[in-house]
Amino acid sequence: MKNIFNIYKSDLKDIISNKVVLVIVLGLAFLPSLYAWFNIKASWDPYGNTKNLSVAVVNNDKPVTLNDKEINIGDEVIDKLKSNKNLGWDFVDEKTAMEGVNKGTYYASIEIPENFSENITSLVSKDIKKGEIIYTVNEKLNAIAPKITDKGASTIQTELNQTVVKTVSEVIFEVFNDLGIEIENQLPKLNNLENELVQIQNKFKDIEKTLSLASDATYKIENVVSDLQKDIPLIKSTITSAKDLSSDINVFLNDSKNNLNNISPVIKEDLNIISQLSSNIVSSTQDLIDAINKGHENLPVLIDNLNNKLTNLSNSTNTILEFLKKLSKLDPNGKLQEPINQLQQVSTDLTNAINLLSSIKNEVTNGQPNVDKLNQVLKVANDINGITSSLSANFDSKISEPLNNIFNKSFTTLNNINTVLDKTQEKLPNIESILDTTSKFSDSAQDNIKFIQDKLPLAKNIVDELVNAVKTVNNSDDLMELISVLKNNFSERSDFLEQPIELKTNRLYPLDNYGTGLTPFYTVLSLWVGILLLMSLLSVEVHGDYKAYEIYFGRGLTILTITIMQSFIVSMGDMFILGVKVTNPTLFVLVSIFTSMVFTAIVYSLVSLFSNVGKALAIVLLVIQVAASGGTFPIQVTPEFFQMVNPFLPFTYSISALREIVSGIYEPNLTKDLTTLTIFLIVPIVFTVLLKGPIDRITKPLRDKFKESNLTGH
Repeated sequence: MKNIFNIYKSDLKDIISNKVVLVIVLGLAFLPSLYAWFNIKASWDPYGNTKNLSVAVVNNDKPVTLNDKEINIGDEVIDKLKSNKNLGWDFVDEKTAMEGVNKGTYYASIEIPENFSENITSLVSKDIKKGEIIYTVNEKLNAIAPKITDKGASTIQTELNQTVVKTVSEVIFEVFNDLGIEIENQLPKLNNLENELVQIQNKFKDIEKTLSLASDATYKIENVVSDLQKDIPLIKSTITSAKDLSSDINVFLNDSKNNLNNISPVIKEDLNIISQLSSNIVSSTQDLIDAINKGHENLPVLIDNLNNKLTNLSNSTNTILEFLKKLSKLDPNGKLQEPINQLQQVSTDLTNAINLLSSIKNEVTNGQPNVDKLNQVLKVANDINGITSSLSANFDSKISEPLNNIFNKSFTTLNNINTVLDKTQEKLPNIESILDTTSKFSDSAQDNIKFIQDKLPLAKNIVDELVNAVKTVNNSDDLMELISVLKNNFSERSDFLEQPIELKTNRLYPLDNYGTGLTPFYTVLSLWVGILLLMSLLSVEVHGDYKAYEIYFGRGLTILTITIMQSFIVSMGDMFILGVKVTNPTLFVLVSIFTSMVFTAIVYSLVSLFSNVGKALAIVLLVIQVAASGGTFPIQVTPEFFQMVNPFLPFTYSISALREIVSGIYEPNLTKDLTTLTIFLIVPIVFTVLLKGPIDRITKPLRDKFKESNLTGH
């Protein structure tokens, strides 16, 4: 032990007494920090300066007219991009854009073609075409820039999708609204028709009375017949009006059915979204259970997030439920009742789940969380997922088919009315013939009166059937319900379809900038580079009669002193020169020093055992660790070899430990990292102590021969 400290004291004396050596040692202490600081500063906030990346935007879109409105979706997107500062948007013509991309003036160009609005609005036509945007990128300019501009193109695509959904859905719902208003405006005509038919119906009482009196006063028969003949044109006119109105109703029903066919995919898509939301809630509930079991600190935030998801799911479910309830009133067979009952059960379960979450949050606040209640919420979420998945899978048979049946029944009723009207019209000539005959044969009045009395009930029945048919249509609650469904707030519904889901991001361990995220990697890398520089300039051999382990520990203390200085300077400079914010500054410095001790043990041991071969091995280790430690890219995206060696590299655990301290400490992770680093510290020391003597004796001739070369310094 005495000899070890003698070597250490001698080394310190040599450093202090020799100014050249002192300057070199101080330089070696500071040099690694410069390597780390320059790299961290260069990577400080690259994604915050993407506005300097020039991207050409070309808008060749031409406006189209839809539902008497001129629409130019390309202009709307350009307006939004002018307020978007994520990239350096430059609005130019097509020729300038292509020249700029080829020359490198622009990293990429985005063109909105002239038929874009036309193709997008084809959704409401028979020939549907998707809109396209043309994205051209010059990838040879830079490896990273295309990835950033790709994100910009995706942003434009998202903006376009939302604009298209809002525009087209607004048109569809506005058409529905107009249809509902038009039907409502036609209701007075139905009332007038009913009144006219009732007047005709009441007229038959007078006719019967007249015929009864005619039996006693045959001379009045001509007047009675004349009255009847005057009424015939009114009957014809009424029947013609009824048939015209029936034709209008038929057109309306066809239009309504077509529009309902257009909205059915929207209902089905909403059910798919509800099913996906319920699946997401199952995952979120399980995460909350795991968080409670692990004693996680941000339980109230997780509960609030889950509560928001349940509330959004409840709102979406109730919207579809109310819509189906209104349509079910038109279905006397009640075939929509099953999906309505299922959605009602989902709504009730969601209300119960929200109440349970409120109770759980109170328990968490009081420090007594109840996992059993969360298991109830999980069961409810699974039940809801099962119900909504079933509804989505059986949409056609459970919802779409009953809706079509409602309209088919309306068509049947309308056809029956038309049949009655046609039969009435066919029989009117017979009535006229009867009246003509009665007039011509007034001499045989009794026979004519009897003939009219025999035929009059048939005419009365025809008119009664017509009156009843019109009353059925005019007084139908189903018609009023249909009008109520079609008359809607189209702006509110189109806004919902534009963005039915809002994303709320929870940053668990937030970082101020990109440079802060890379600080652990470059700090660890600089410490390894620092020990490599020391091993390149300082010798591991000591002159004198010392044992192998005494040389190892004596010179090792000198090396360790300098590497500790390196780690102290690097870590302090990260925080106070660069301004990197860490959660625990003291622990950051201590773990940096500990990392430096581990690296010193590994590299110094390799050089001590294998001399220059050991230096080469340390460089090889450096190269492997840079790629396989996961310091920059996630290890999961690297080749399989690097994923295999990752758990066996000290960089992996040093970077992970410093990340915990920089972003926020999760104790199990930090404990695992420091424990593994301790093993990396102990193993090379033990191996070197046990093997240094034998290896030195074996390799001495090789080292002596190597020193004879003029190419080596020591």
